[in-house]
Amino acid sequence: MKCATQPCCFSPDAEPSALNSSTKTVLFVDRDRTAFDGIKRVLDSRDEWQIVLSLTGQEALQRLETGQFDVVVADMGTPGGYGLLMEVLRRYPNIVRIALADKLKHDFSGSAGAAHQCLVQPCDAATLHTKLGRALQVRELLAIPVLRTLISRLTSLPSLPSVHMKLIQSLEDPELSSRELGEIIAQDVGMTAKVLQLANSAFFGLYRYIASPTEAAIYLGTDTIRALTLSAGVFSAFPRTEAKHFSISQLQRHSMQIGIMANAIAAAENLPKRTADCSLVGGLLHDIGKLILAANCPEEYDQVLAAAKAENGSCREVERRMLGTSHAEIGAYLLWLWGLPDEVCDAVAFHHRPANHLTGTFSAAAAIHVADALGHETDEPVDSACRPEIDMSHLKSLRAEDRLPEWRRIFDKFSDRWGQS
Repeated sequence: MKCATQPCCFSPDAEPSALNSSTKTVLFVDRDRTAFDGIKRVLDSRDEWQIVLSLTGQEALQRLETGQFDVVVADMGTPGGYGLLMEVLRRYPNIVRIALADKLKHDFSGSAGAAHQCLVQPCDAATLHTKLGRALQVRELLAIPVLRTLISRLTSLPSLPSVHMKLIQSLEDPELSSRELGEIIAQDVGMTAKVLQLANSAFFGLYRYIASPTEAAIYLGTDTIRALTLSAGVFSAFPRTEAKHFSISQLQRHSMQIGIMANAIAAAENLPKRTADCSLVGGLLHDIGKLILAANCPEEYDQVLAAAKAENGSCREVERRMLGTSHAEIGAYLLWLWGLPDEVCDAVAFHHRPANHLTGTFSAAAAIHVADALGHETDEPVDSACRPEIDMSHLKSLRAEDRLPEWRRIFDKFSDRWGQS
């Protein structure tokens, strides 16, 4: 059996990765040796990084042929910089690709399809160190090289790359106005249509027709519209599958419910606005790992779902046994590659096991965890075997177990509205 893009050998004994070494190697591609020297001094002093410089894209490709690298950081002003990232994608998809670009001189949309992440020049060493460390930390969530390779090849959404990039960047801009967000969305016809469809659905119970992305942002809030737009783009990016035990439409409906509910729980607990926003975005995208598996390895994933149903067991545990990882880790890895905020990636990674997200507080992961479990209790599940249970021991450790009846009441308040959607 094969994936849609490549053989899908889900063996925990797959070939070892260079990530097993304690020192990680970065290929830095920049014609400015002075800038490189400054970054090298900071990173080399920390022992965990080995930094290698190439002055051109062609020289970098030669180094890649003879050495092992974990990350390529390429300045888009360097000769052959963009072409290099495209070649790394084609030949070495396991390597994390980071583009450095001067926003006054280079169009970020040009690197969006080739780079996992784009950083604005000038980029100081501390920022780059944080980004590199996070890159490899997230990669460790996904221990099987063939799955890392598969996800690394997923490079684009159906919307214009520049529009998608602007949306990702807007997640970090709390001052973005409704008008500015509406203008971003309006650049893409398909994205606009989907946002208006969702905004006018019974999910939100508005009593007037929403005619534009700007109106939607005004009435629902910029954070909600950003989250809905990203979610819609993600779901439309993947082909409809023929798996017997999987339904994209059910998954999209379930994800919408969980995103809205997780945001409501976060608000009820008076969590910071950023945490509530991450609960919404993470809830909308919490099961994207299932979508990746169903779209790219439909036969293998159908076997997973069939086994979970036959055993009446946990879908996540069957995934781990048969694939070596779960949809939570797969989804978090892809979202990090696509540049979503770390808080969102963490919420997706730990939504089944929020106790492992060592924050010591009620987090976005916990809000999504509770919403997901309640959603499977009260609504038609995406697949009958995947019924997560609430981790009561974690709630007790946070002294939040008494809040469960209130969360159920909040969920029930939305149920009639969802039934009309």
